[in-house]
Amino acid sequence: MKQPPSIVADLVQRLDDNLREDYEERAGIIEFDAAQPRELAEALALLDVLRRHPAALLGVTVLQVDLDGQPRFVVTTDVDLAHRQLSSVDGRVIRAVELSSVVRVRLGGLALLTRIG
Repeated sequence: MKQPPSIVADLVQRLDDNLREDYEERAGIIEFDAAQPRELAEALALLDVLRRHPAALLGVTVLQVDLDGQPRFVVTTDVDLAHRQLSSVDGRVIRAVELSSVVRVRLGGLALLTRIG
């Protein structure tokens, strides 16, 4: 009987490429340097990624951008598309940011989303 995928494997598939790389590196370190079984190392690595990036499984990325000389925030499910769209309106990506901190700190706990373009 074929084993269903583990919850860790299922969740790891939802990570973006950068966080997936972070996860793989961390799992390897835990497995080899801490001499832990692979399954435990993978679970601990995923917990570590989620601790540092709590919105990692949402499937969205928040980018701080410069748009018309003003700092703005863009929520996207496709970072490459966001870069293309922003460059077409002379926008520039500054960095990726944590969604909850942007809404809480920068936007006073409430944000209105609207479409660009």
